[in-house]
Amino acid sequence: MSTSDSRTGTGKTDAAESTSKLPAFDSASSPSEQGLGSGKGSAARGASRSPKKSAPAGGAEKERRGPRRVRLTLARLDPFSVMKLSFLVAIAVGIATVIAVVLLWNLVEAIGLWGKVDQLGRDLNGGNPLPFMEFFSFSKMTSYGTIVAVVNVVIITALGTLGAFLYNLVAALLGGLKMTFTDE
Repeated sequence: MSTSDSRTGTGKTDAAESTSKLPAFDSASSPSEQGLGSGKGSAARGASRSPKKSAPAGGAEKERRGPRRVRLTLARLDPFSVMKLSFLVAIAVGIATVIAVVLLWNLVEAIGLWGKVDQLGRDLNGGNPLPFMEFFSFSKMTSYGTIVAVVNVVIITALGTLGAFLYNLVAALLGGLKMTFTDE
């Protein structure tokens, strides 16, 4: 029976030495000062404990070699998720379209452009108003903008979903989109 720890030894031990020597405590500290599990035996090291982390002497910055890089491949897009996202984006674009139509109509009205166009039409038409000027009223322009926004919602949602299906077909043939991510 040997009492020396085979993991810490150099492999060359004398036969008499291996049976008679027991692990000794450090002379600088007593067993009560070291605390539980601080001896030299394998039980003190404990397989379930995490190893002691030595604090680098001012070298925390030196150990870092730069940002980590991870290469990933986008192999598949879920068409239903793409449809939901493209629908939300289309709704946002539709709202922006209606707001832009209202703001532009108010801007054109504020600078008096509608009045000048109407006056020019009356001058050219012998004093009668142009028949198409009624299509440029605020309510009709807002309605046109709303109709365009609704059509855009349908088209953008359909194109986004179709794009996801096409991407999945191409990714199955060619392997997908390869991307490199870094953490800085």
